[in-house]
Amino acid sequence: MDRGKRDDGAPRDRGAAPESRSFEGRGPYSEEHERVFQALSRLQREHQGEAVHLEEVASASRLPPEETAELLHDLVTVHGLATELAGSDTPDLGPRFGLRPHL
Repeated sequence: MDRGKRDDGAPRDRGAAPESRSFEGRGPYSEEHERVFQALSRLQREHQGEAVHLEEVASASRLPPEETAELLHDLVTVHGLATELAGSDTPDLGPRFGLRPHL
């Protein structure tokens, strides 16, 4: 079974925000969300578990960085499948993203 999906393919309810919540993301789990999730998963494995920068995820998912950023936002805030870590690079390359650990 895919992470974050029920047996019927719909996303699992992981405390998702109510429909009335205002955010810039794309909302319901879509094929594009899955594409970004799979790219993030693969890249994080390649980086031995380290979080990955937005540009890498965008390139691997073959989506524009702006769209990838919105989809990652959803994976973090709506679907609870990923985490966002503040950048600590010099110069700052922005946040890194990783899969949310399963408890």
